[in-house]
Order: sequence, then structure tokens, then C-alpha cells
Amino acid sequence: MRSVLLLAGVVVSLVAGCSGTSSGRPSAAASPTPIPLINIDDMMGLYPQQTVFVATPDHVVAVTLLNHFTRFRIATNGVAQVSANSTGRSLFLLDAEAEGLHRLRAFDVATGSERAALAGIVSITGDRHILATASNGRVLVLKSDTRHAWIDAYDGVALRPLGMLTYSPGCGDRLLASSSGVAIVCLATGDIAFDDLRGRHSTINGTLRNLVAASMADDGTLFVATADRQLATVAAGATTLVSLPWPSEWSGTVLADGLAVAQGGEAVIIAERTDDGAWLRVFAANNITQRKSFRLAGAPQGGILSMWPFAYYTVDSTVRHVELNNGSLETMTEVGPDAVPGAVVNG
Repeated sequence: MRSVLLLAGVVVSLVAGCSGTSSGRPSAAASPTPIPLINIDDMMGLYPQQTVFVATPDHVVAVTLLNHFTRFRIATNGVAQVSANSTGRSLFLLDAEAEGLHRLRAFDVATGSERAALAGIVSITGDRHILATASNGRVLVLKSDTRHAWIDAYDGVALRPLGMLTYSPGCGDRLLASSSGVAIVCLATGDIAFDDLRGRHSTINGTLRNLVAASMADDGTLFVATADRQLATVAAGATTLVSLPWPSEWSGTVLADGLAVAQGGEAVIIAERTDDGAWLRVFAANNITQRKSFRLAGAPQGGILSMWPFAYYTVDSTVRHVELNNGSLETMTEVGPDAVPGAVVNG
């Protein structure tokens, strides 16, 4: 108890000491809702720190792994699209501004302070996984109309528009990005357009219709799945979709956006709902015979996120994590009704 009181005293002193300083920045930028520092449990230092960002209908919340501490909350108009850059220092939110208009904002991951904002963004029709960041720091937004879909790029510091990056004929529902390229996925038709960001644009041969989930590894390998347990992949550098055998003991329904790639692309994770609950399926990306299953406490809503050795998901108003080596489960904290996972970073 004494250590807790001492820590609280140090925090109060630091806040008091900083309150009179001036950063010289404009005061008009939005500020996150402050959260009191009350949790000092650090999970005994067994894991490196990670921070998961969760979106609700009116705010995005940042929750740290080690002590389940709510770092900050940012108010939003509706459920925001969430992404973070590869350094884990910048957070980007895309939410509604007015009818037919959206705004893009950049925040500091450590503090939640707003750094830049761009209003008046049009042609946003999707509501899930249409915001991403490229390895060079650019912010990517998937847009579409009745004829085609395309990706517009923005500068990752000031959010200055940089123009169209790539496009796809037909529909575009999901934007996938990695250090090796970007992909536009149409869920209904299964069409996939890939661009390696170095001038090579290709349409993937073969389709798997009625997709519910898609993910991309760092090397550009793609994985897609349907609700009725059809699984396929496009190898890094390839342009053909190849079916993967579904393990006979894995029954159930693949959940929407319930597919993620972890551990540098070496492990693939799938969330399923079954008659007796929900399961997380984990298999080696290069060998599906190396696999395991973990029972979940509650079915994930809005998909799953992964950063080795954890997968993150939401149930009702809570965010939870599962350890991918042993299946240990833990509810992190309450974040608000209808919560969905947004992004996860180191630190």
C-alpha cells in the first residue's frame, strides 16, 4: 500500500510540475479524456508492453497489456476506423464528420494528443478495415463508388493528401497492408487486387466467393476464409489463390474478420463459433498440420487482432486477450458497449 501511495504522489507531483509549461502548439487540437493512474500490476515483467486500441460507437480507448491500464480515450462520431504506423508512435482515426463526409486525425500513441486533422474526406462507403498505414509511414484509406475501388494515400505527419495509390475494378470491402504491399479485397466475389508499391500491380487468379475474413502477412502472403470453413492463400510473390485443407476436427462457423496473422507471418489465427461456444484456431502458416485450438470465453465481435504472443478480441463491452502459446485467457477491462478491436502496437 505504501508503494501505491508513493507512486500516486509522484504522479501528482509530475502533473503539477507540467501544468505550468507551454509546448508552443495551438490549443485548438482536441485533448483526450484523462484517466487516473491507479493500476501498478505489471504482470511480473514476463511480457513486453503492448497497447491495444478498441473502438466503440462514441470513443476509441487505448489499453495496455501489462497492467490493463486505460491510457486514454478519444471521442469519435460513430465507430471509428483505427490504424497505427509500424513504429507504434502514431495512431490514426477515421470517423464521420457529416453526411457523406469523414475526417482523418493523427494522434500520439503515448499521450493521445491530437497532432493533425483533415476534414472533408469523401467516397467512404465501407465501415470496417478501410484504414491502414504503409511501411513508409503513409496513411491509406480505401474508397469506392459504383464502378471501382481505390486507395488514397496521405502524409503520415500532416495528413496532406498524396493522391491515388492503386485501384481495383468492381467492389472493395477490405484494405490489407504490410511491408510488402497492399491489397483490395471484395468479400462477395472474392476478387483481390494486389500492389507491391514498387510499380507491380496484379489481379489474383482464382476466387473464393462470400469471404468473411482476410489478412496479410508481412511478406505479402494472403489468407482468406469463408464462414463455412473454406480457407485459401496466395503465397508471397505469387498471383494465384490456392485452397488449403480445413482440419476435420475444426467444426463451427468462421466469424466475421476472425482471421489474423501473427509472429512475423509464421502463425495464422482463426476465430470460430461452435454449438458449444467459441474457439481460436492457430496453425503454422507453412504447415497446417501444426495446429492447436483454444476455447474462448465468449465469441469475438468485430474480429480479432494479434501481436505475438497474444490475440485480442472484444465481447460485449470488454476487451480480452488470449496467450497463443498456452491459451490463457484474461479480461482486460470494460471499454463500452458494442466495442470492436481496432489496432495493436508494441509499447
